[in-house]
Amino acid sequence: MTDKVNALNTASPKNPRFQSGKNTRVVEFSADLTSGNSDAGDLLILAAGLSFADRISGLYPNALTIPALTSASNNDLGFYYKDETGAFVELDKDILWDGVSLTSASTYGNLLSAKNSSLDQSKNIGELLSLGVDKEPAGGVYLVLTMNTANTATATVTTATHIDVATTAG
Repeated sequence: MTDKVNALNTASPKNPRFQSGKNTRVVEFSADLTSGNSDAGDLLILAAGLSFADRISGLYPNALTIPALTSASNNDLGFYYKDETGAFVELDKDILWDGVSLTSASTYGNLLSAKNSSLDQSKNIGELLSLGVDKEPAGGVYLVLTMNTANTATATVTTATHIDVATTAG
């Protein structure tokens, strides 16, 4: 008989999420998309005010499914910050997803890992970006879905982003 331990706990032994559990912040998002209001390069701001020590633990369809977004064949998921003028500036726009297609309805549980099977789920935002807290932008970080190709469908996109709010450095 062999004991099986949680690989996430082994990777981040100080994070209680992987051993005893902790509260998760959930940010819900909803937007009505049409061909008339969609352009290549649109940014969908899924969550705001995140710190480098926070961890994105999941992205879930909030209405059981994200509908097919016709022609939205190239989408990125990553992190931005706002500069002093209020404009969004890319930290790494495709660190979580790179070129993901949303042309078919998405009914997966956790879309974060379903669309990126190689994502290291134990890493927090700063670790993913390879940036320390000294580089964290004032006002925090934004989780952003970048639609590189314009959507041509009419659909309401609703998601729930699960965020492990930082409680320890490890």
